[in-house]
Amino acid sequence: MNTITLVGRLATDPRLEPTNGNPICTFRLAVDRGRTEGADFIPIKCFGAPAEQHHKYLAKGRLVSITGRLSHSQWTDKDTGKPRERYEVVAALVGYLDAPKASTEPAEPAEYEPGQEPF
Repeated sequence: MNTITLVGRLATDPRLEPTNGNPICTFRLAVDRGRTEGADFIPIKCFGAPAEQHHKYLAKGRLVSITGRLSHSQWTDKDTGKPRERYEVVAALVGYLDAPKASTEPAEPAEYEPGQEPF
């Protein structure tokens, strides 16, 4: 069974790549190895409607959990002719573990009719 679960922070802002009507959202996830060992930066990919949602609501620095499968790709580099390979996680579930950062723009005051105040 090929299942992987990761918890970490987005190291990049998500990118949305529309391809033949099936959008793809990609980003890198920084996963801490421990106190002194640094972090691993894991490429993450998701497809379809969830890809659009994650592109809209996620941003660099957000804490998320990812459950998905490990994917391996191999190809030959067109410029050098050398074999290349890449591992990435194809996300099935993305859990938002923190609240989005507050907007830096000041909130506009709400306007109420006399007698309609919420208090």
